[in-house]
Amino acid sequence: MLNWLIRFSLGHRGLILAGALIVLVLGIQTARELPVEVLPDLTKPTVTILTEAPGLAPEEVETLVTVPLESSLMGVSGVTRLRSTSDVSLSLVFVEFDWGTDIYRARQFVQEKLQSARENLPKGALPYMTPVASLMGEIMLVGIHSKDGLTEPRDLRTLADWTVRRRLQSIPGIAEVLSMGGGVKQVQIQPDPNKMRSLEVSFAEVREAARNAARNTTGGFLTSAPQEIMVRNLAMTTDLHALGMTIVKHVQDRPIRISDVADVVWGVEPMRGDAAVNGSPGVIMSITKTPGFDTLALTASVEAALADLERTAPEGVELVPLFRQADFIEHAIGNLEEAIRDGAIMVTIVLFLFLFNIRTTLITLTAIPLSFAITFLVFRYFGVSVNAMTLGGLAVAIGMVVDDAIVDVENVYRRLRENAMSAQPKPRLEVIANASAEVRNSILYATLFIVLVFMPLLGLSGVSGRLFTPIAIATIVSMSASFLVSLTVIPVLCSFLLNPKPGSEHKDGFIIRSMKWILKNTWLKLALKQPIIVMTIGAALLAGALTLYPMMGKDFLPAFNEETALVALTAAPGTSLKQVNEISDVADRLLLAIPEVRKVGRRVGRAERGDHVVPVSTVEFDIDFETGSKGRTRAEVLENI
Repeated sequence: MLNWLIRFSLGHRGLILAGALIVLVLGIQTARELPVEVLPDLTKPTVTILTEAPGLAPEEVETLVTVPLESSLMGVSGVTRLRSTSDVSLSLVFVEFDWGTDIYRARQFVQEKLQSARENLPKGALPYMTPVASLMGEIMLVGIHSKDGLTEPRDLRTLADWTVRRRLQSIPGIAEVLSMGGGVKQVQIQPDPNKMRSLEVSFAEVREAARNAARNTTGGFLTSAPQEIMVRNLAMTTDLHALGMTIVKHVQDRPIRISDVADVVWGVEPMRGDAAVNGSPGVIMSITKTPGFDTLALTASVEAALADLERTAPEGVELVPLFRQADFIEHAIGNLEEAIRDGAIMVTIVLFLFLFNIRTTLITLTAIPLSFAITFLVFRYFGVSVNAMTLGGLAVAIGMVVDDAIVDVENVYRRLRENAMSAQPKPRLEVIANASAEVRNSILYATLFIVLVFMPLLGLSGVSGRLFTPIAIATIVSMSASFLVSLTVIPVLCSFLLNPKPGSEHKDGFIIRSMKWILKNTWLKLALKQPIIVMTIGAALLAGALTLYPMMGKDFLPAFNEETALVALTAAPGTSLKQVNEISDVADRLLLAIPEVRKVGRRVGRAERGDHVVPVSTVEFDIDFETGSKGRTRAEVLENI
């Protein structure tokens, strides 16, 4: 089979080269189109059910909302675990499914169960499923604040909810945009008990009048001969004076209005969280992407939309990106690209020094782009994204993908030189075919051994499997592609580029001759004459290496050198939101006084409709800092923080 493949390639050289060129072009195009992520998706298929239960304490939320929901969801097919969180006026239920479960089918199962569960929940508690997202789905944090302080936080929140959020959610691939801080603006009717007592007005009467004043009603339609006219009662308004003029009741023909017994003012909904940007009150928006979309492309689209929005924002209002997952991806990919580039340069230098022939070096190097092009095509077919793990696998494989090619090229070049010095030279294609066939088994075994080393990674399960399987896939596919290239494209290139002159003496290069002489007169000589000594030295080195293993550090993942930090500050349980904000103001000033700190975002408590539940006594600071060659190191800045 392998001999036939070699001879077929040499018999159809134009077809092989054209196919290789097509694969190379498609591979480059595919590499540019593959979704780019920081890490593989490590989230089990999970459906999150969020239920707002206004006015209920955590104990009542758990008893009246969470437990009924859990009971109705226990029979869903494929569920491996149910988790829940009950907070003030909020219930969260996380329904986890087996790995590989179609998340949209799982959501359909959960939705069917929710239909029956709604009947057992308190009035006003409406559970709904949050959008599909993952652990690595939060791609940006954007802060909105007023630089001059003229725009109130609640107006910033209105801008965030009704302008910025709607614009960002129109971008394909954005799953959810959550706003935190500022307070949701609302009209509040604040009764005065003393005035109500003097005018004999009850709270129920004020509530009923307010309800009627803030809603539209319909009255059917009127039909005249030529047309039909809708009848509508338009009572919904945000005019505080008009609301205050609403009549509550009549006392002895005297109308009692809402403004007579209450103050009608602008206020905000009861807040379970707040935010600040660079020390000034504001709004922080969390932007989450749908799994499978390119993080870098989405980030670029979001930033373009933010630039357009900032031009039309009120004067003094600034939109500040506080966190960009794209920064880490760009740094990681940049480092890996640098490693691949340096590796390719080193491989080129070593090949040239050992082969001492530019043509053989160029032929061997073709294995790298062709193997990687095939790998990217396989990634696209199986839906594998470009991330730190897949690129790490390619970086590991870059030195190995040339092994198959260099073995083939070196043997072909040696046989062609021998044939050129022969008295009766054979046809060049025949010599190349025989030379490639001589090493085909060695190439096959070497490739199989490397593939077998990485095969156990494919058997890992859970998070470890999701994390390390891409490394195995990248390495195995690139090595298999290299083997295929060495039996097809490499012999064809040798037939075009290698043509030793007949009658000339062809010797090894100076470096090879020197290394052979040194080996022959040192280690090889010692190994043949004193094998016991050589084996003893090898055993001692092995034992020394084994004794070092227990002292080596062990981590699931290496430390990531990000120029961002998340600092959590926790006050005593029960501390009020106002008190925590005052403490956080001091922390903001301290952090912004550090020279390397550029931006600080502050998130207190939780966001409305958010599934990241923390009490109002907890603050998270998103710190963006920079380190340079002349400044302090990352460790020193973190110590200062």
